[in-house]
Amino acid sequence: MKAFRVNFWMILTLIVASIGFLILIYISSFHAAQLATETKTVQPLVVLDAGHGGEDGGAVGRSPVPEKVLNLTIAQKLEKKLTQSGCKVVMTRNSDVMLGDHSLSTLRERKASDIHKRFSILQANPGCTFVSIHQNHFSNGIYSGAQVFYSKNNPQSSVLAEQIRKSIVSQVQHENKRKNKAATSSIYLLAHAKDPAVLVECGFLSNDSEAQLLNNSQYQQKMADAIASGILQYLQSKNEHTASVPNGDLYSSDSSGIISKKAG
Repeated sequence: MKAFRVNFWMILTLIVASIGFLILIYISSFHAAQLATETKTVQPLVVLDAGHGGEDGGAVGRSPVPEKVLNLTIAQKLEKKLTQSGCKVVMTRNSDVMLGDHSLSTLRERKASDIHKRFSILQANPGCTFVSIHQNHFSNGIYSGAQVFYSKNNPQSSVLAEQIRKSIVSQVQHENKRKNKAATSSIYLLAHAKDPAVLVECGFLSNDSEAQLLNNSQYQQKMADAIASGILQYLQSKNEHTASVPNGDLYSSDSSGIISKKAG
């Protein structure tokens, strides 16, 4: 009888220990799955906007191709670089098209519709980092150099702009002395975006030498790489400082902008 009691308690102890071990495995697996889910949800989201498109060619200047083509080419190279670096990228356009309602009677109306469509893409991606790619143009061909415009609605926009500016200067345009500028109402997207938003004018198509560079595939890749580097540095710095702070920003319902080209 005594041996039976000992065996009984030994068996009971083993059963309890096994149950406890299984519970520990379950808890560990649950936390691992939760961590994986959290890691997946914080994948950086970037919305890239290739300016103009379709019947809206943008600036031409000294360039053999219109601005819309250069914008899309650089944006697609930028998209590839950011995707390879772990970002989720949403493009406002990925081909030579004007967005919006094509049935509208005037070009002005169709451009406005295009802008509203671009902004609706922003609204569908809250919490993103927005970067619009354009080329500059001015009546005087002496001006050159990239310049970054930023939204005044979010303090992080100027931080993003500065990271991109420094990256372009260090990697591509070493002599560029241009300063970043706060966007006015003429850049409608930036004037109304609530999340970090910038517009990068990669150079002047009205400048002979810069227009040639902007039509060179290798130079386009260097520009895309520099912009990507600035974006990634910004995202890394932002994550280090705000990883535990929830993002409560929301987009407004207004649209993006028709760009006012000017030197500065």
